[in-house]
Amino acid sequence: MVKAMGFWTKLVGVVLCVCLQHAHAGEAGVTDTEILLGQPAGITGPLAEMAPDILNATKVYLDNVNEKGGVHGRKIRTLTMDDGYKVDNTVKVVGHMIDKEPVFALMNMTGTSNVAAILPLLEKATPPLPLIAPFTGADLMRVPAINHVFNIRASYGDEAEKIVQHLTTLGTQRIAVLWSNNGFGKDGLAGVQKALEKRGKKVYADAPIEQNASDTDKAVAALHDTRPEVIIMITAGAPTVTFIKAYNKVRKGMQFYTLSVMGNQATLRALGADGVGVVLTTVVPFPWDMTHPLAREYRAAMLKAGYSSNVSFLGFESYINAKVLVEALRMGGRDITRKKFVDALANTRRLDLGGFTVGFSKDSRQGSRYVGLAIVSPGEKFTK
Repeated sequence: MVKAMGFWTKLVGVVLCVCLQHAHAGEAGVTDTEILLGQPAGITGPLAEMAPDILNATKVYLDNVNEKGGVHGRKIRTLTMDDGYKVDNTVKVVGHMIDKEPVFALMNMTGTSNVAAILPLLEKATPPLPLIAPFTGADLMRVPAINHVFNIRASYGDEAEKIVQHLTTLGTQRIAVLWSNNGFGKDGLAGVQKALEKRGKKVYADAPIEQNASDTDKAVAALHDTRPEVIIMITAGAPTVTFIKAYNKVRKGMQFYTLSVMGNQATLRALGADGVGVVLTTVVPFPWDMTHPLAREYRAAMLKAGYSSNVSFLGFESYINAKVLVEALRMGGRDITRKKFVDALANTRRLDLGGFTVGFSKDSRQGSRYVGLAIVSPGEKFTK
């Protein structure tokens, strides 16, 4: 009887030990063999053309990491769910990722209003769910800094400043703004207004446009009647393409400036000849730069994986996002937790990824302020 009790005591101890190990390892989307990341994405809906560049670049980088053994012996798996770029769907998807299939962190979320809607959900998670590299430049995610939200791309204010600085240097006076009638558009419009006011100027004219582009003709008429010299477009997806094509039918030769969200091949293909001459801001270096180490690495990885058609500014940004996230997982150590992960990123003052540097601090969750300009040239290509 004593021997039997001793056996069962040892067995219970072993089982308890194993269970505790797995409970700890499985906490916050981590098991002994994998780390689960959540990736809400607009696979359908008005921004669907952006999804392939984002998802494929992320997949390529994480697949390469996994092929080399993962991070501290764990493979990285992504749970990608379609939210259709609809705020209500985004909330449901993130709720699922918190309650049903707990993920360790979220990455690559798209949409200012979408991200704003799920911030309370992230905060309620225990511990708070980290959000890495959302595709939004809104100040809501930056000022004041949110401890568990890390922005890599420059803000819309940074992008607007670059455009306005360029235009005012050229002596342009009549600067109009087309803005999406949502949080993204309003934030971008405010950025342009701030940049102009800094120089003693005002927005010459502005007009909203719905994300489904249903009121394109109305927006075209509103801006065309004011006869602007240039139109800055705070739009993404369908409105960008539809507006430029429609405006070109009533007036040829208008100079359009867009934000970095236009930097994908699908938008170029959709615009065709109407895209020639459009100027866009970029929040990452030129992906086709033969001298840039990280750009070469990105292109080589995409070509090897068979995704040459998805090489773009947006894809390059996604590749960088994945790389930063993986570096933070490495720095967090084998005993990774959400807190250790957040602390590792927050203490990353200067991370050189190969010619592109990212850094955070205790009081800042803004990884980069890099903004460049590129132009669309004939043949559906970007040129520096």
